[in-house]
Amino acid sequence: MDYRPGAGTDLTGLRVGVPRTYYFDHVDAEVEAAVRRAIDQLRALGARLVDVEIPMTRYIQATQWGLMVPEATAYHESTLRTVPELYQADVRILLEAGELMPAGDYLRAQRARTLMRQEWARMLQDVDLIAAPTVPATAVKAGQETITWADGTVEGVSDAYVRLSSPANITGMPSLSVPVGHEAAGLPIGMQLLGRPLGESVLLRVGHAYEQTQPARELARAA
Repeated sequence: MDYRPGAGTDLTGLRVGVPRTYYFDHVDAEVEAAVRRAIDQLRALGARLVDVEIPMTRYIQATQWGLMVPEATAYHESTLRTVPELYQADVRILLEAGELMPAGDYLRAQRARTLMRQEWARMLQDVDLIAAPTVPATAVKAGQETITWADGTVEGVSDAYVRLSSPANITGMPSLSVPVGHEAAGLPIGMQLLGRPLGESVLLRVGHAYEQTQPARELARAA
């Protein structure tokens, strides 16, 4: 199937869901501002913005780690046992922890995945796609292990960087990251577009329409 978008930028009639919850919680101010400007640009191209509530947010992190850790451990099982020194300590510890995870926890995470897919499908009946930040912050300094948010909440860097991609990873919904600018230090910021199953053509159409309206120098700096 040919998913190449056309040259047009008209998004009239397209319904873009803007999350009220989850995706803009604990997000760097410059990231949020850049993504909201990009969403406003989609509206300027004719899209209709619709506020949406992201379902089952309290279960996302637990489901993500409940699926990812034992699956990663199973994939790396052979090398983990024969040449563990090839792994950095943080990765090795995570993989070793996966060996101790009960099968029941993994099955519960799979059940949560099924429910989450159903709820996302319901949400995407009311909109054509979701627009949100790709990651909550730009790249941290080498060796930095945590991010402290404005309200004092401290979050591990690894948790922060997978938090906003977790719903797509869990549900299997297609997702596209589009460069939407850069922060004061010149680091790139991305907007994530999430769509319905097999809805890649819509995401590519919207991403392409947005990029067609941006100055080339801005996209080059954000790439």
